[in-house]
Amino acid sequence: MSKKELNGQATAISRSTAKKLAKARHFLSQTGMYLVLIIFALVILIPFLFAVSTSFTTPENIFDFKWIPSPIDIGNYDKLFTENNVWQAFLNTFLYTVPTTIVGTFCSALCAYSCARMKWPGRRVVYYLILATMVIPGVITLMPSYVLFVNFYGWYGTALPIVIPGMFGSAGAMFFLHQYFKTLPKELEEAAEIDGMGRLRIFLKIILPLSVPAVLTQFILAFNGAYNDYMTPLLYVGTNPDMFTIQLLVSGLSTAHNRQYTLLMAGAVTALVPTLILYVACQRFFVDGIAMTGLKE
Repeated sequence: MSKKELNGQATAISRSTAKKLAKARHFLSQTGMYLVLIIFALVILIPFLFAVSTSFTTPENIFDFKWIPSPIDIGNYDKLFTENNVWQAFLNTFLYTVPTTIVGTFCSALCAYSCARMKWPGRRVVYYLILATMVIPGVITLMPSYVLFVNFYGWYGTALPIVIPGMFGSAGAMFFLHQYFKTLPKELEEAAEIDGMGRLRIFLKIILPLSVPAVLTQFILAFNGAYNDYMTPLLYVGTNPDMFTIQLLVSGLSTAHNRQYTLLMAGAVTALVPTLILYVACQRFFVDGIAMTGLKE
């Protein structure tokens, strides 16, 4: 066998070995990634499954935990709905959160559009000033807001402090939508301007329809934040049971003097249902919105 043939065989063997090593590295990296994802999934799912299992456990068997209770008892759910005004709490929660989330998301989109697609003096300064508010902890503004709403506006005991502030949008939503709007082609706006469309009409007729995944993503995130808010309703309507949100109602199911852990778990699982339904219904748009945001033109 000639030297040239030997070199050819050695090269082929080295290439085959390199391919096998590359496949092995790819397999190990994929396996490691999936193991990490499985661990994170278990960290999230185990507490949820624990709550579901506990909600079907009788109070007498609370300390004899089983993943599948024996016997399965629906008495906690029956007690939850018969002894507590759950439907009123859900209605209050939706009345406080849905209008706030819709208007707030729209205002955030308007602000993001003006900063991302329009040119006006001081645009970047205003944009960065809005972003700077994201680093201010909420606890810093908690007491000033309380004094303002209670002493100046006289809104204590009403839903206005819960509803009104959120209708102005949020810096996080504005930043998210700003990044998404920058990915849209400018030619669409230029063509619309040639046809005589104004900026507001362009925003409503072109930008918003193209941005449905991003807008729905922000709607879901904003709704979850408002829906799970416990502190704000507690401060302003916490003394009036008729105005309780579902979070306030659930928190009062088990107290230091009356520990009803199984009833508390039933309330927690019940309170989780609307957000699960919303996520499942909008999951495709949610994933698309997250995936597309931040991509450059």
